[in-house]
Amino acid sequence: MNFSRPEYLAWLWLVVPSLLMAAYASRRKLRIRRRVAGAGFEQGVVSRPGFLRLFMRRALFCAAIALFFVAMAGPEMTSGLKPVRRRGADLVFLLDVSRSMLARDIAPDRLSRAKSEILQVSRSLGEGRRALVLFAATPVVQCPMTADQELFETLLSIASPDQVESQGTVYRRAFDAALGVAGSARAEGGAQTVLVLAGDGEDHAQDFERPAAEIRKRHIRLHAIGVGSGASAPIPVPVSAKAPEGLLRDAGGQTVMTRFRPEVFQEIARDTGGRYYHSRPDTPVAGRVAEEIAREEAASRWVMVPATRRPIHRPVIAAALLALAAGLLTGDTSRRVRSGGT
Repeated sequence: MNFSRPEYLAWLWLVVPSLLMAAYASRRKLRIRRRVAGAGFEQGVVSRPGFLRLFMRRALFCAAIALFFVAMAGPEMTSGLKPVRRRGADLVFLLDVSRSMLARDIAPDRLSRAKSEILQVSRSLGEGRRALVLFAATPVVQCPMTADQELFETLLSIASPDQVESQGTVYRRAFDAALGVAGSARAEGGAQTVLVLAGDGEDHAQDFERPAAEIRKRHIRLHAIGVGSGASAPIPVPVSAKAPEGLLRDAGGQTVMTRFRPEVFQEIARDTGGRYYHSRPDTPVAGRVAEEIAREEAASRWVMVPATRRPIHRPVIAAALLALAAGLLTGDTSRRVRSGGT
C-alpha cells in the first residue's frame, strides 16, 4: 500500500499522547466515581465502572481520528511497476546567509548576487521541485521540497542573516540538512536530487569529508557557486551604539575583514565529484549551471512507479465513522446491577 500524500501521516504521532491522556483520564474518572458512590458499589445499587470500559470509549475516538489522518494521506493499493519519465529535477539549493555574505566586494553584495544566481538557475530549469536550505553555523530549511515556484521565489527573496541565529559558517551541517531533504524527496518517489550551493567559501569547520562521502554514495550531483572577489572586504552591520560606523568589529575594536575563498569550493567539488563555478560581476554562471543540470537530469528522468493504483480512502473513512459511532454508543458503565432485597 502506498500513500499519495504521505506528509499527512506525520499527524499520527498525535494519537500516542492522546491515548496516554485517555488512559490517565479514565483512571482519574474511575477514582472519582468510587469515592462519590462509596458503598453503593458493594451493595449493587450503583453499577461498577471498569477501567477497560472507560478507556475503550476514549480509545475508539482516538482510533477514529487516526483513521481520518490515514484517509487524508490518500491510501492506495498498488501493483506492478512501470517506467515513467519525470519532468523536471528535484533541486536543493543551499544558500550561505552568514554575515560575511553582506560584504560588498561585488555589487550590490555577496548575498544578493548569490540569490540572483539561484533564482536564474531555478527559472532556467522550469519544471520540477525546489527546496531551499539557509545556513550559517546551523542550517534552516527555509522552503521544503515544493513544485510551487512562486512560493520558492518568495522565500528566497526574504532570506537574510537574521533568519539564522548562530553565525560562523559550517558547511558540514548544511550538507547534512540538504541530504535530509533529498532523502525525504527520494522516498516520495521524486527524481534524482541535485544540490546547488552558493556562498563565499568561508567555512569555520572545514570537516565536510563525511557528508561529501555520503553525496558520492547516493550519486547526488553538487554544483558549487562561489560569490566574491579576491580582495578582503569589511562586513556591514546595522548601525548601532556598538557599531557606529556600520561595520562589524572584533572584541578589540578592529574591523573584521572577510575574503572569498575559492579553494574551499574547489575542495568540495573534488571530494563530491561535483563542479565549481566562480560568479563574477561581469560573468554570471546561472546559465552554465542550468545547462549542466539539465544535461545530467535528462539521463535520470526514467523512474519506476506502480503500474496500477486503486484509491482506498473511502473504506478507511467508513472505518473511521464506525469507530466514532462505536465510541458514542459505548457507555462508561455496565447496565447490569445486582438486585438487592428490601
